[in-house]
Amino acid sequence: MKTFKMFTLLAHSVYIAENDLRQSFKSVRHIVWSLLFPIFMMFTFSFRYGISGPDPTFSTFLIPGIVGMTAMFGSINETMSIVWDKSLGVFDRILAAPVSSTSIIVGKTMAGAVMGVISALVLLFIGSLLFNISFVNIGLVIVIVVLASFSFTGIGTIISGLASEPREAMMLSNLLRFPMMFLGGVFFDVWTMPMPLPYIARVLPLTYATEALRAASMSGDMAVILFDAVVLLAYTAGTMIIGSKMLMRLMTR
Repeated sequence: MKTFKMFTLLAHSVYIAENDLRQSFKSVRHIVWSLLFPIFMMFTFSFRYGISGPDPTFSTFLIPGIVGMTAMFGSINETMSIVWDKSLGVFDRILAAPVSSTSIIVGKTMAGAVMGVISALVLLFIGSLLFNISFVNIGLVIVIVVLASFSFTGIGTIISGLASEPREAMMLSNLLRFPMMFLGGVFFDVWTMPMPLPYIARVLPLTYATEALRAASMSGDMAVILFDAVVLLAYTAGTMIIGSKMLMRLMTR
């Protein structure tokens, strides 16, 4: 009986995630615009002062950071659908059917993580193609992208639990994402920033995502990759637990 319930929960979660992703991919312009921003940042920061074209050495450093940043934007953007559904009363209609609140939360989380992974892998392909960058261990890069996407999805669920309506959710997400983008080591090494910013950066999940992606892309240093992966797992567990409890409370009022 317990196995059947778990299977039902998983089936409902997959259906909810699939429906969310289908709705997202219906708007081609939305997908294109969401990818144009990281592509623009990638091209803008690949040029260095005093160099006529893209700097190959810096591009090798930059692309993994852009990939991590794209996973963050993709995951958090997708989980913003929770706020829209909440404001439109979609949760009430879903809960009227034989679907549990747990299935909704798991499904929304899966959709956010999948969107983050897809967005990051597209940028990974574009970056490696345009800047001719090879990766030491592409398998590890994909694993880190998946871990990072889940940790950012957890942050997205917390934002969705805090926000009362979509505009507030977008404001909160931008308030978090843009400082994290510049403090998370995407465009320059964390330890080159003035104090105490490096210590603030070590609190952010994007810092560990970019560090692990660079290690998997450039040096293959397993000690760094394993440490960052453990931190991302801890972030995922912590944010998922907090975000799920907040959403559960909202849906069971």
